[in-house]
Formats: sequence, structure tokens, C-alpha cells
Amino acid sequence: MSWTLTVIIICLLLLLLFTWQEFSRADKRRLIWRIIALWLAVGALACIILPLSYTTQTNISDGTKAVLLTKGFDINSIPAKVAVFTIDKAIQQKYPKAKLIGSTEELTYSKPLITHLQILGHGLNKYELEPLSKLHVSFNAPEPATGYTSVNWPAKIKAGNIFPLQGSYLNKSKKPVKLLLKGLNTSLDSTSIAPGTSSFQLNTTPKLKGPVVYHLLALSGYDTLSNDAVPIQILPTQPVKVLLLNAAPNFENRFLKNWLGENGYAVASRATISKDKSSTEFVNMDKLNLQRIDAGILNRFDLVVGDLSTLKTLSPAESSALRNEVTQKGLGVIVKADSSDNVPTWLQHDFPVNTLGLKEQPSVALTLQGKATKTAKLNIEASYVSYRNNTQTLVADAQNHGLAATNIAGSGNIIFTTLNHTYAWLLTGNKNDYAALWSLLISKAAKQSSPAYSWKVITPVPNIEQPVNFICSGATSEAAVSVNSEKLSPFQSSILPYQWKIHYNTLTKGWQQTNFGSKGEDWMYIYDAKHWNGIKNLIKINETKEYATKSIQKLSVTKQIQQKTQSEVPKVWFYIILLLACTFLWIERKFSIQL
Repeated sequence: MSWTLTVIIICLLLLLLFTWQEFSRADKRRLIWRIIALWLAVGALACIILPLSYTTQTNISDGTKAVLLTKGFDINSIPAKVAVFTIDKAIQQKYPKAKLIGSTEELTYSKPLITHLQILGHGLNKYELEPLSKLHVSFNAPEPATGYTSVNWPAKIKAGNIFPLQGSYLNKSKKPVKLLLKGLNTSLDSTSIAPGTSSFQLNTTPKLKGPVVYHLLALSGYDTLSNDAVPIQILPTQPVKVLLLNAAPNFENRFLKNWLGENGYAVASRATISKDKSSTEFVNMDKLNLQRIDAGILNRFDLVVGDLSTLKTLSPAESSALRNEVTQKGLGVIVKADSSDNVPTWLQHDFPVNTLGLKEQPSVALTLQGKATKTAKLNIEASYVSYRNNTQTLVADAQNHGLAATNIAGSGNIIFTTLNHTYAWLLTGNKNDYAALWSLLISKAAKQSSPAYSWKVITPVPNIEQPVNFICSGATSEAAVSVNSEKLSPFQSSILPYQWKIHYNTLTKGWQQTNFGSKGEDWMYIYDAKHWNGIKNLIKINETKEYATKSIQKLSVTKQIQQKTQSEVPKVWFYIILLLACTFLWIERKFSIQL
């Protein structure tokens, strides 16, 4: 039973009791006045006990201004004679004049009424800004400090693949800053950032499997400026099954077959020797009959790599089966350009090839998608793939000529390349560039397996200081979601029925084991509060700046905005009524006895 209801019931019982007593008195003089006084006394007593308020319309201009301090504020920028608040205990200890409040929502019903709020420091997160919708919010963003201005890396990679970490760093000092990527107390890669803003990329090839945490250090001489966690999940490699179709045996195909086999790929190779004769080889897989390429054969592979001339000479039935597997089932194809005729084919439709007027093969360094550094020089054909709006360039030369491009064909991907002498790198011992090139092409083209479910963390840099929001996808019925065996209550999307939104609070940092129904487990990382402070501050600055801009635009729509507020009824009036009623009853009883 609520307190309000309890008070009302007690007061009603008192009214009935006192009214009965008055009716039971022998003296009936002034009975109506005595009952009125009793009702007023009991009613005033109830109003004193219960909180009473009423709704009023208040103009924005009639309110007061206040300041909210957040991390990174400048004490000299606090205006005088203005109420100062903060939601951070550390700030309140640093600036005792600031009043500590539990949340930003308290600012909307504080007394006196606040209508203009100035935010100092790095600002607030989006969920902290939402309660301030009725206030005029202003914000002056501070100057960015030395540190990361952006950073990005894949949350999951397959074992053996290159792990790229990219970003930009603002160095406001006069000395260079060294960025060092470490894992298991081992230096994996490093780069130097000169004074100013510079982009960077660090790479490593993970050997372990499962959830691991690397660390990115920013060093200035012997001083460590920052040490931030870089969590990644290293997934076990499912061997990609590759079918090589060649017009004739050659060095390029032989070295590719050997490299694929050495790196765990399942390879089947068919090379034409004469009109009705071909040779086949198999690595890391059982033998198959490759004389006829039909749907049953193609369904066993994730990727087909073939010369354009070979793919053109497939029979109509074979070509139809290949096209169906690509467009309907996601099979990937890498087409290597050669000197075949100019008869158009669906594999080359989006990849027109232009020839440069050069007598000799040029030797150039290549730019690979996702890599900041160029490869060693390689002899290439004097031809390139012309760019089209629906294609994406994967490999280019110094003049930005496309040497390998990709396009989506239904459910699958097609890559067209003019590179036919990549084995030259291996002949000179350059295994890294060779592996980087073919890993890129294969990862972009190979058939992708669709996971039964997926997780996506919406909250940037989730940490123990704030709630974490993430999305699960993959279920059409109610999902049983848990984190560290703690069951959560997901909210199903009204637009996408297979998508579920989860709100999660935790005081545990590090890897969190997540489960989605009976479909297996995944991992989510919760950062320590001290990690990626620069990135978190930039996010707060941008979100607060955007919110303040919208707040100004909203106020400029009308000349004067009114806000509904709850005002408390002054208790003094009820004390006066109670006093007058009791005085009347006391005087009336005294004179009745004397008479």
C-alpha cells in the first residue's frame, strides 16, 4: 500500500470518528460550524503530510542559467554567479563549489528552474544528453589534445590472415611519437608519428586462436603516453577449397598451386595438355573427376581460379552451371586475363581491359587495398582494368591503373586481374608480398559462409562506466540471450523480426562470454575505464556538439518557448488553516463548558 493511500485512509477514519463524536454531543449549538472546522483541520493535516503540486507554464526566458562540469573542463572558463553542477565525484572534489547530482535528469526539475545549461569540458554521452531535451544547451568544444583522433581494426579475423590496425594520431609536441603494437609482451609492429596529424597502419599475422588482447602503446622517449587494449577474436581457419582451371601448365599456376597447398588450402587443378587430354592434381583433398565441370563438382569448391581463355571454352552446360553457382550459391571466381579473343563473356562484362602502348613490360610497385605501404616492384602486362561505378579496385599501380578489380554477381563475387607473373616475387624470395596479394584476392572472392547469428556492439568503446547496447541477429522467435551466464531481456525490433536489441550493465572488464539461444557462444570485450580516453572524449565532444546545435535550432523556430513545470503548493497555508480550525474548536468547547 502506498504512503499517499495510507494517509488518505487514516484521515477519512479520523473524519468519521470526529464527526460521530460531534453528533453524539448533547449540545447541538454551532454543530455545522464544528463539523466544518473538523473537516478543515483534518484536510489541512493531510495536505501538510502529502506532497501537493500543480502544473504551470513557464517561459524559457523566465528560467535561470546553470553550468555542468564534465571531464576536461577549464576552471577559468566557469562564469561567476551561476549555479554549477556535476555528475562526476572526482570533479566535485576538484571543484567543491559544484553541486554533485546523480544524473542529468535532476537538472530538469531543480529549484530554481533551469532553462539554459552550459556544458564545459569534453561533454556527455548520448544517453546522458537525452534527459536534457527541455533545456537550451550550449557547448564550446575544447581543443583536441595529443592522442588518437581515429582508430579502426577488424573485431574478428581468421588465423593466418593479416591483422591491420589503422587510424590517425595528433602529435602536438615537437618530438616524434612512437606507436608500438604488442602482443604477449612481444613487439609486433611499430611506426613513428611526426609532429602534426598523421595516419598510420600497423600489421601482424596472429598465430593464436580464440579471443586475445593486443596493446597499442604511444611512446615519447622513455615516457608512455598511453597504453590501450586492442581486443580481437582469432577464428579457426576453415580450409578454402580452390579449383584451378588452366589453358596449359605454366609457372604462375604451378607456384600458386604449391603456395595454396602449403598454406592449408584444398586445391584441385586441371590443365589442358592437348585437345582431348588434360592433367589433374590434388592437394589436401580427395581426387575428383574433373573432365566435366558440372554443378556437382562446383558445389564442392569455394573459389574457381581460371584463365579467361579456359573459362571461355567451357561447354554451354558447364558455363551455365558455373554462372548458376556464382549468382545463386555464392561461388567466387578469379579470372586471369590473357590473349584470348575479344568475344564478350558474362565473366568480363564489367571489366573492360585497355592496353598501354608500351614495347616492354613495365616494372612497378603495387598498391594493395587496405595496405599503406607498396609492394616490391613486379613485371606486369601493359594492360589494365578500366574503372566502372559498379566495380571496386583491389590492386593498382603508381598511376592508379586497376590491375585487379572485383564486382558482385548475384550471391557471389568475380575478380578480374591482369597480373600473370606474380610468381616472380617467390623466385626472389619475396613471400610476404606474394602472400599479401593472393590472400587479398582470395578473401574478396571466396564463398562466404553465413553465420547462424551475429553480435554487433552499438556503444563505441564499451566500458564499465556506462551501459552497453548491442544487437543480436539471427532468430525469428524469442531469443534467449545471456552474458556470462546472466540472462538478459532482449527487445525485438519492430522492423526486423530476426534482430534483437539488448541493454547491458556490467562492472566486469575484459572478455564477456555471450550466448544467443542454442546457437553457440561468442565474445564481447568491455574496456577498462582508462583505455582509449582520447577516442571517448572525441565521441563525447561530437555528440554534445551535435546535440547543442540541434538545441539552438529548436529554440530558433519560435520566439518564445513555454515549458510545463510542477510547482509545489506552499505548506504555510495549510498550517494557517489547521491553526485557525483548531483555535475555533478549542474556543467553542471552552465557552460551551462555561455556559
